[in-house]
Parts: sequence; structure tokens; C-alpha cells
Amino acid sequence: MVELARHDLPTLTDSAERLLDDLSSVMKREMWSQVPATKTRNTLTILVSWLGADAPLLESDIRSLVDNRPLKFSGRRVTQFLETRGLLIPDAEFRRDAHERRLEAELAALPATIAQELSVWIRAVRGEGKWEHAGRTYRSIARYWHVLDPILKGWLADGIESLREITKDDVKRAIATRKGTPARSIHIVLRNVFRALRQEGVIFRDPTRGLVFAGINKMPPSVPSDRLASVLSHARNDFQRLVMVLVCVHALSGTDIRHLLLTDLDLPRERLIVRRPGKRHIINLDELTYRCASAWLRERHRRWPVTANPHLLINRWTAVDTTHSPIGTTFTAIFRPTGLTMPTLRQDRIRDEAFEVDDPLHLMRLFGISSQTAMRYITAAHPERTAKLPR
Repeated sequence: MVELARHDLPTLTDSAERLLDDLSSVMKREMWSQVPATKTRNTLTILVSWLGADAPLLESDIRSLVDNRPLKFSGRRVTQFLETRGLLIPDAEFRRDAHERRLEAELAALPATIAQELSVWIRAVRGEGKWEHAGRTYRSIARYWHVLDPILKGWLADGIESLREITKDDVKRAIATRKGTPARSIHIVLRNVFRALRQEGVIFRDPTRGLVFAGINKMPPSVPSDRLASVLSHARNDFQRLVMVLVCVHALSGTDIRHLLLTDLDLPRERLIVRRPGKRHIINLDELTYRCASAWLRERHRRWPVTANPHLLINRWTAVDTTHSPIGTTFTAIFRPTGLTMPTLRQDRIRDEAFEVDDPLHLMRLFGISSQTAMRYITAAHPERTAKLPR
């Protein structure tokens, strides 16, 4: 990729030249990769050639340019660069949470009554209902919607016009469409929806009340030891190796890993702090994790020595992101070459520990899981010892 020819553009003003020189200094100091650096400079060059650099630019103009040829331009980095210099007029609509916009689109496609009822549910879950509480993010609600959507479509196909019409039998049939963890997810989401609607006075009878999910006592099949041992051999760099170790050894989730902070890793004390809502979990580093974490820190500093992003794991986008956001990857691609999924490896790690030590408190301390989750693993690993426990 080459930079745009200057003779194809209007002559740059002195202020535009200074702004481009400033961008070049930032890219050099922050050691930007060649491709994003070239895209960003091309984008800013076109903008300031036609619009100048004496007044703030509209974010909507930048979006229009990038949307026209998305593979050639970089709107995100230009936007952040201009905003830090007071040269941007933000686009409020574009900056709204992407998950919020998606949920609004989903609601707009539903019949008016059900859309209004689910809007009340979303507001309640967000913490904007009658009883104030710590609200969930739109991202979290979107995950609930992913489970709820096929259930809604089935009810609509049956002629349901309002959630007030849903009965306990309807809920049972919805749960019965899946088995295991997917069935449990349906139970959790429907219970959340109808409890919120009952709380807000939209419905007078909660069809999920009294329904108890039997639980999941059957664990997923164990991963063969030879396949587990070969997982790390598929890691292509220090980033992937650390992620694999955090999952396969310490059973961390993707959310846990994405939100680890650089200050959470304490190599002198050989520990890692995992921050979760309302609590924190401390991991004592074994030799393998220590080596992988050390190698990643060296690589992180080599590639982005001046980044201000506080997260432990960063990439070429978040390293220069002025909003200091965590990485957005789900890590699926990292584990794909192994033939195993990240949840499978995480569950297998807890499962193996449950077979070795039939103590739920040990699992809770080691992995930072809840007592209910620990007991599910113990029950599945040692059914003969827990068969007589009260339910």
C-alpha cells in the first residue's frame, strides 16, 4: 500500500501540514504498524486537503469517507487523533452503544405490544426500573437476547400477541426444546424477563415462578490427555500461549482474560489478580504461567513501549486506542487449530480437579467459582458420594 499522490489533491495549508507532521510523530513514537499507519495518514491527508485543519471536522464526514472505501481508509484512528487535539465534532448517534442500536432494531421488528413489554424489561435490567440496582451492559443484554430470540419467534408463530399470554406450560415447552446448558440458559433468561416484567407491573403473574431447573450433572466428555498436552504446540506467539495457559491451567473465561489489567500481574510476588463483579480472585502463578506471562510482557513492551492502555492483553488496535478499551476478540480463532473450544478446555480443567479432590471449597478457592458451580462439578465427578445429599 502506498500513500496518495499529492498532485491528486488540493494544496495543503500550513496548518494541515503541521497536523500531518504531528500524526507522523505520534505514529513513530507509538511504533504503529505500516498498514494502519499508511491508512490513517491517507485518510487524514484527504480530509485536511479538502476541508482544512483550522476548524474541527465532523465525525460524520470521516465516516462517509471510510464507508466509501473501507479497506483503504482508517476512520477510528483518525477520529481518536483529531479528538485528542480538539479538532473533532462527535457524531452522537454513531457513538451510541452498538449493542443498544442492535436491540432497538430487533424491537422495531416485533409487534408493538411485545416490543413495548421487552423495552420495559431492557430498562429494568439496565437499572432504570422501579427498584434501582447495578444495571447490566447492553452487551450483556444482547447475549440474553440471543437466547430469547428463537423462543419469541416460536411464540409469535403460535399467535401470541403479548407476554401476558405466556403460561407456565409455554415456558416448560420452551425449555424442553434444548438440553443441558442451552436449556439452563433458556430457563435463566425467561426467569429474568418475567421477573422484571412482574416487578414493573407489566404482568401480574410470573409463569416462571416455582419452576426449578433440575441442573446439569452430566459433565462434557473428558479431553484425551494427549490432545490436551498438544494444545500449547498450536500457539503461534506469546499472546496466544498466555491465553491458552490461562484457560487450560487456571480455567479463566474470555471475559476474565479481556479485562485483566497490567497492574493485576505481579511477577515478583508470583500472582495474578482476576477482578470480577463484587469480588476478586487471586491466582498463584505456577512455573509455566510465570514463563508465559514474562514472555508476553517483554513482547508487549517491545511492540508498544509507550502505550497508555492499562490492560494486560492488547493488540495493534487497542494499543493506540485513546479510549483504553480491552481487546474485543472472543479468542475463538486461537483455539480453532486445536480442534477444541475454549469452554471445553475450561470445563475440562475444573472437571479434572474435581476428580482429583472431591472438595467444593478447594474448587472455589482454586478457580474462584461459586458454591453452586463447584457442587455441580463435584456431583458429576463423584455421584456416589453426593447421591444422599439434600436437594
